[in-house]
Amino acid sequence: MPKGITLSLADPVGETMLGIFRERGFKEKEKNVLTKDDKIIIVNDRLIVPAERFLKNLTPQPYPADYTGIATEHELEYIVVASRHWAASGRPSLTAHPTGNFGKAMYGGNPKELQMTAPNPMRNIYMKMLESPPEGFQVSLEATHHSPTEFDVPMFFVEIGSREEQWRDEKVAEYLVDCILKGMDSKDEASVAIGFGGGHYCPKFSENIQDYAMGHMAAKYAIELLNEDLIHQMVEKSQGIDKVLLDKGLKGKHKRIVMSLLGSAGIDVD
Repeated sequence: MPKGITLSLADPVGETMLGIFRERGFKEKEKNVLTKDDKIIIVNDRLIVPAERFLKNLTPQPYPADYTGIATEHELEYIVVASRHWAASGRPSLTAHPTGNFGKAMYGGNPKELQMTAPNPMRNIYMKMLESPPEGFQVSLEATHHSPTEFDVPMFFVEIGSREEQWRDEKVAEYLVDCILKGMDSKDEASVAIGFGGGHYCPKFSENIQDYAMGHMAAKYAIELLNEDLIHQMVEKSQGIDKVLLDKGLKGKHKRIVMSLLGSAGIDVD
Protein backbone atom coordinates (compact mmCIF):
# COMPACT_ATOMS: atom_id res chain seq x y z
CA MET A 1 0.00 0.00 0.00
CA PRO A 2 1.13 3.59 -0.53
CA LYS A 3 2.42 5.42 2.54
CA GLY A 4 1.84 9.08 3.39
CA ILE A 5 3.96 11.95 4.67
CA THR A 6 2.37 15.25 5.63
CA LEU A 7 3.90 18.62 6.51
CA SER A 8 2.90 22.27 6.80
CA LEU A 9 4.34 25.29 5.02
CA ALA A 10 3.39 27.35 8.11
CA ASP A 11 5.93 25.25 10.04
CA PRO A 12 9.63 26.08 9.46
CA VAL A 13 10.46 22.36 9.59
CA GLY A 14 7.85 21.54 6.96
CA GLU A 15 9.03 24.39 4.77
CA THR A 16 12.67 23.28 5.07
CA MET A 17 11.94 19.59 4.51
CA LEU A 18 9.70 20.08 1.48
CA GLY A 19 12.60 21.41 -0.59
CA ILE A 20 14.70 18.42 0.45
CA PHE A 21 11.95 15.95 -0.45
CA ARG A 22 11.89 17.61 -3.89
CA GLU A 23 15.67 17.11 -4.13
CA ARG A 24 15.08 13.44 -3.28
CA GLY A 25 12.92 13.10 -6.39
CA PHE A 26 9.37 13.86 -5.26
CA LYS A 27 7.33 15.42 -8.06
CA GLU A 28 4.09 17.36 -7.91
CA LYS A 29 1.13 15.18 -8.94
CA GLU A 30 -1.44 17.87 -8.20
CA LYS A 31 -1.61 20.97 -6.02
CA ASN A 32 -0.13 20.20 -2.59
CA VAL A 33 0.41 16.51 -3.46
CA LEU A 34 3.84 15.10 -4.39
CA THR A 35 4.69 11.48 -5.15
CA LYS A 36 7.63 9.17 -5.59
CA ASP A 37 7.37 5.38 -5.83
CA ASP A 38 4.99 4.22 -3.06
CA LYS A 39 5.15 7.47 -1.05
CA ILE A 40 2.80 10.45 -1.19
CA ILE A 41 3.45 13.85 0.43
CA ILE A 42 0.44 15.95 1.45
CA VAL A 43 1.29 19.64 1.96
CA ASN A 44 -0.79 21.91 4.21
CA ASP A 45 -0.71 25.68 4.18
CA ARG A 46 -1.91 25.86 7.81
CA LEU A 47 -0.27 24.42 10.92
CA ILE A 48 -1.21 20.80 11.47
CA VAL A 49 -1.23 21.19 15.26
CA PRO A 50 -2.40 24.58 16.57
CA ALA A 51 0.32 26.63 18.21
CA GLU A 52 -1.96 28.19 20.82
CA ARG A 53 -3.69 26.41 23.67
CA PHE A 54 -7.47 26.18 23.48
CA LEU A 55 -8.52 27.39 26.89
CA LYS A 56 -12.17 26.87 25.97
CA ASN A 57 -12.60 23.66 24.05
CA LEU A 58 -16.30 22.84 24.23
CA THR A 59 -16.40 22.49 20.44
CA PRO A 60 -13.49 20.74 18.70
CA GLN A 61 -11.71 23.03 16.24
CA PRO A 62 -11.87 21.92 12.60
CA TYR A 63 -8.64 20.29 11.45
CA PRO A 64 -6.70 21.78 8.51
CA ALA A 65 -7.09 18.57 6.49
CA ASP A 66 -9.40 15.55 6.39
CA TYR A 67 -6.78 12.86 6.76
CA THR A 68 -9.37 10.09 6.72
CA GLY A 69 -10.54 11.31 3.33
CA ILE A 70 -6.97 11.78 2.07
CA ALA A 71 -5.99 8.29 3.23
CA THR A 72 -9.06 6.76 1.59
CA GLU A 73 -8.47 8.61 -1.68
CA HIS A 74 -4.82 7.53 -1.88
CA GLU A 75 -5.28 4.14 -0.13
CA LEU A 76 -2.61 5.05 2.44
CA GLU A 77 -1.34 2.50 4.95
CA TYR A 78 -0.32 5.23 7.43
CA ILE A 79 0.79 8.88 7.56
CA VAL A 80 4.04 10.28 9.00
CA VAL A 81 3.73 13.87 10.20
CA ALA A 82 7.00 15.77 9.77
CA SER A 83 6.91 18.65 12.23
CA ARG A 84 8.73 21.04 14.51
CA HIS A 85 9.13 20.26 18.20
CA TRP A 86 9.20 22.98 20.83
CA ALA A 87 10.64 22.52 24.33
CA ALA A 88 11.27 25.00 27.12
CA SER A 89 14.83 23.69 27.41
CA GLY A 90 15.58 24.65 23.82
CA ARG A 91 17.65 21.46 23.54
CA PRO A 92 18.39 20.32 19.97
CA SER A 93 16.44 17.11 19.51
CA LEU A 94 14.84 14.59 17.20
CA THR A 95 11.64 13.05 18.55
CA ALA A 96 8.87 10.64 17.58
CA HIS A 97 5.49 10.02 19.18
CA PRO A 98 1.87 8.93 18.77
CA THR A 99 -0.87 11.51 19.28
CA GLY A 100 -3.95 11.78 21.43
CA ASN A 101 -5.49 13.55 24.41
CA PHE A 102 -5.74 11.70 27.73
CA GLY A 103 -7.49 14.76 29.13
CA LYS A 104 -8.61 18.07 27.64
CA ALA A 105 -8.05 18.88 23.99
CA MET A 106 -5.71 21.80 24.60
CA TYR A 107 -3.97 21.53 21.22
CA GLY A 108 -6.72 20.28 18.94
CA GLY A 109 -8.54 17.00 18.52
CA ASN A 110 -11.14 15.71 20.96
CA PRO A 111 -10.90 15.27 24.75
CA LYS A 112 -10.24 11.74 26.02
CA GLU A 113 -9.53 10.46 22.52
CA LEU A 114 -6.41 8.86 21.04
CA GLN A 115 -5.40 8.76 17.40
CA MET A 116 -4.71 5.42 15.71
CA THR A 117 -0.96 4.96 15.38
CA ALA A 118 1.51 2.69 13.57
CA PRO A 119 4.05 1.29 16.06
CA ASN A 120 6.35 -0.61 13.70
CA PRO A 121 6.68 2.11 11.05
CA MET A 122 7.38 4.61 13.85
CA ARG A 123 9.99 2.25 15.31
CA ASN A 124 11.65 1.74 11.93
CA ILE A 125 12.04 5.49 11.39
CA TYR A 126 13.16 5.98 14.99
CA MET A 127 15.84 3.29 14.62
CA LYS A 128 17.22 5.21 11.65
CA MET A 129 17.17 8.41 13.72
CA LEU A 130 19.40 6.70 16.29
CA GLU A 131 22.10 5.67 13.81
CA SER A 132 24.12 8.89 13.42
CA PRO A 133 22.17 11.94 14.63
CA PRO A 134 23.61 15.41 14.09
CA GLU A 135 26.15 16.39 16.70
CA GLY A 136 24.55 17.67 19.88
CA PHE A 137 21.08 16.31 19.09
CA GLN A 138 19.24 14.11 21.57
CA VAL A 139 16.98 11.40 20.09
CA SER A 140 13.98 10.29 22.14
CA LEU A 141 10.43 9.10 22.06
CA GLU A 142 7.73 11.30 23.56
CA ALA A 143 4.62 10.18 25.37
CA THR A 144 1.29 10.37 23.55
CA HIS A 145 0.13 13.99 23.39
CA HIS A 146 -1.71 16.64 21.34
CA SER A 147 -3.82 16.22 18.21
CA PRO A 148 -4.87 14.70 15.88
CA THR A 149 -7.21 12.24 17.55
CA GLU A 150 -10.09 11.62 15.19
CA PHE A 151 -8.84 10.11 11.93
CA ASP A 152 -9.22 6.51 10.76
CA VAL A 153 -5.71 6.28 9.30
CA PRO A 154 -2.73 5.44 11.56
CA MET A 155 -0.56 8.53 12.16
CA PHE A 156 2.50 9.53 14.18
CA PHE A 157 4.88 12.49 14.42
CA VAL A 158 8.61 12.76 13.78
CA GLU A 159 10.07 16.10 14.78
CA ILE A 160 13.03 18.46 14.89
CA GLY A 161 13.45 20.52 18.05
CA SER A 162 13.54 22.82 19.67
CA ARG A 163 14.07 26.33 18.28
CA GLU A 164 14.07 28.27 14.99
CA GLU A 165 17.80 27.63 14.51
CA GLN A 166 17.23 23.87 14.42
CA TRP A 167 13.92 24.07 12.53
CA ARG A 168 15.62 25.81 9.61
CA ASP A 169 18.86 23.80 9.68
CA GLU A 170 19.04 22.11 6.28
CA LYS A 171 21.59 19.50 7.37
CA VAL A 172 19.34 18.38 10.22
CA ALA A 173 16.32 18.39 7.92
CA GLU A 174 18.23 16.30 5.38
CA TYR A 175 19.06 13.78 8.09
CA LEU A 176 15.43 13.46 9.18
CA VAL A 177 14.14 13.25 5.60
CA ASP A 178 16.51 10.36 4.93
CA CYS A 179 15.53 8.66 8.20
CA ILE A 180 11.87 8.92 7.22
CA LEU A 181 12.40 7.54 3.72
CA LYS A 182 14.72 4.70 4.81
CA GLY A 183 12.50 3.83 7.77
CA MET A 184 9.41 3.71 5.57
CA ASP A 185 11.21 1.23 3.31
CA SER A 186 12.19 -1.02 6.24
CA LYS A 187 10.36 -4.33 6.66
CA ASP A 188 11.51 -4.91 10.25
CA GLU A 189 8.82 -6.04 12.69
CA ALA A 190 8.94 -6.07 16.49
CA SER A 191 6.42 -6.99 19.18
CA VAL A 192 4.13 -4.08 20.02
CA ALA A 193 3.91 -2.61 23.53
CA ILE A 194 2.07 0.18 25.29
CA GLY A 195 3.70 1.98 28.20
CA PHE A 196 2.78 3.65 31.49
CA GLY A 197 4.76 6.03 33.67
CA GLY A 198 8.00 7.95 33.43
CA GLY A 199 8.62 11.43 32.12
CA HIS A 200 7.38 13.01 28.93
CA TYR A 201 10.53 11.97 27.02
CA CYS A 202 10.07 8.30 27.95
CA PRO A 203 13.66 7.24 28.75
CA LYS A 204 12.62 3.65 29.56
CA PHE A 205 10.44 3.26 26.50
CA SER A 206 13.10 4.89 24.31
CA GLU A 207 15.48 2.22 25.60
CA ASN A 208 12.92 -0.54 25.04
CA ILE A 209 12.59 0.45 21.36
CA GLN A 210 15.35 -2.02 20.59
CA ASP A 211 12.98 -4.85 21.51
CA TYR A 212 9.49 -3.38 21.16
CA ALA A 213 7.60 -1.16 18.77
CA MET A 214 5.95 1.35 21.08
CA GLY A 215 2.32 2.21 20.61
CA HIS A 216 0.58 4.64 22.94
CA MET A 217 2.45 5.79 26.03
CA ALA A 218 0.92 7.47 29.08
CA ALA A 219 3.53 9.45 31.02
CA LYS A 220 3.30 9.76 34.81
CA TYR A 221 1.48 13.10 34.54
CA ALA A 222 -1.35 11.41 32.56
CA ILE A 223 -1.94 8.45 34.89
CA GLU A 224 -4.72 10.09 36.93
CA LEU A 225 -6.53 11.01 33.70
CA LEU A 226 -6.84 7.38 32.60
CA ASN A 227 -10.06 5.40 32.54
CA GLU A 228 -11.02 1.99 31.18
CA ASP A 229 -12.07 3.43 27.82
CA LEU A 230 -8.66 5.07 27.37
CA ILE A 231 -6.94 1.77 28.23
CA HIS A 232 -8.96 0.06 25.50
CA GLN A 233 -8.08 2.90 23.11
CA MET A 234 -4.36 2.52 23.90
CA VAL A 235 -4.58 -1.13 22.88
CA GLU A 236 -6.93 -0.87 19.91
CA LYS A 237 -5.37 2.28 18.46
CA SER A 238 -1.91 0.74 18.73
CA GLN A 239 -3.46 -1.92 16.45
CA GLY A 240 -3.16 -4.65 19.09
CA ILE A 241 -0.35 -5.27 21.57
CA ASP A 242 1.93 -8.05 22.78
CA LYS A 243 3.22 -6.42 25.96
CA VAL A 244 2.48 -3.84 28.65
CA LEU A 245 5.52 -1.94 29.95
CA LEU A 246 5.56 -0.09 33.27
CA ASP A 247 8.27 2.44 34.01
CA LYS A 248 10.27 1.30 37.04
CA GLY A 249 9.48 4.61 38.74
CA LEU A 250 5.72 3.90 38.63
CA LYS A 251 4.87 3.18 42.26
CA GLY A 252 2.18 3.65 44.88
CA LYS A 253 -1.10 5.23 43.86
CA HIS A 254 -0.18 5.53 40.19
CA LYS A 255 0.78 1.87 39.89
CA ARG A 256 -2.46 0.84 41.61
CA ILE A 257 -4.49 2.98 39.17
CA VAL A 258 -2.80 1.40 36.15
CA MET A 259 -3.02 -2.18 37.44
CA SER A 260 -6.67 -1.77 38.39
CA LEU A 261 -7.63 -0.34 35.01
CA LEU A 262 -5.67 -3.01 33.14
CA GLY A 263 -7.40 -5.69 35.21
CA SER A 264 -10.83 -4.18 34.54
CA ALA A 265 -10.02 -4.09 30.84
CA GLY A 266 -8.94 -7.74 30.92
CA ILE A 267 -5.32 -7.01 29.97
CA ASP A 268 -2.60 -9.13 31.55
CA VAL A 269 0.72 -7.72 32.74
CA ASP A 270 3.71 -10.04 33.01
